[in-house]
Amino acid sequence: MLLHPFRFLGRYRHRNPFWAVRDVTLDIARGEFFSIVGANGSGKSTLLRLMAGLSRPTAGTIEATGRISTLLELGSGFHPQVSGRENAILNGLLIGMTRAEIEALLPRIVAFAGLQEFINQPMRTYSSGMYVRLGFAIAAHMDPEILLVDEVLAVGDAHFQEKCYNHIASLRERGVTIVMVSHDLAAVERFSTRAALMERGRIVSIGDPRLIIHRHMDRLAQTSNEIRRSIDEAIEANPEEFGRALADAPREIREAFERAVAERTAAEQAPSAGKETRPAPDERGGAGNHP
Repeated sequence: MLLHPFRFLGRYRHRNPFWAVRDVTLDIARGEFFSIVGANGSGKSTLLRLMAGLSRPTAGTIEATGRISTLLELGSGFHPQVSGRENAILNGLLIGMTRAEIEALLPRIVAFAGLQEFINQPMRTYSSGMYVRLGFAIAAHMDPEILLVDEVLAVGDAHFQEKCYNHIASLRERGVTIVMVSHDLAAVERFSTRAALMERGRIVSIGDPRLIIHRHMDRLAQTSNEIRRSIDEAIEANPEEFGRALADAPREIREAFERAVAERTAAEQAPSAGKETRPAPDERGGAGNHP
């Protein structure tokens, strides 16, 4: 799969346009497992939608060679009045498979989803968990050459999640090209051959998954410290106004904040390590209580 330079321009009626993805250049080789990490709003999901052809770049080009299957919004394209079986067939037809090919895959799809008793029922009778299980089973079994995955592996119960990860691993072993967006850093490290870190619509680093994960965690810690410093500065600048706002806050938030302040104050007032401390004199003027 080859991805050439492209830019995405969001359609907003502002004087200053908002770039969701900008100046991204990628080359993803056949058989790679490529993961994209980053904070919320960094452009990861938009980039994946561009790769899938669900959104069009306003500049640049994207080139892909091979049948693409997507695990983006599981079950979003299902028709609730139609059975699970017919929805599976329709999904296969939409990506270019023949009805005979889909029928041959159906037993595996149904067994993977665990919906043997419900596959001929209208999908309006399905629970949300049944929706996502069938959605994953369909997308993952449609013999993809390129699979795009966006935060959907953690669906269903723990047993089904493990089935999802095992199936992804088997696809990787078969040479399927996989591009995954995820906040699950353990999965990124477990599966990926390469990874990229996105910030504000740009890819700022590409390389070994462990190195990218460490850089991502460092950026998150830095951002957290910056937010905390901003809050401290706001309190110091206008303590009375902040106090009034806190008084109107829900009790749980107020109590949590007061605990945090107390803990921080105690830590700051604690004697330094290695310093000798003396007991306070008692009422009789001694150096402490004596028997």
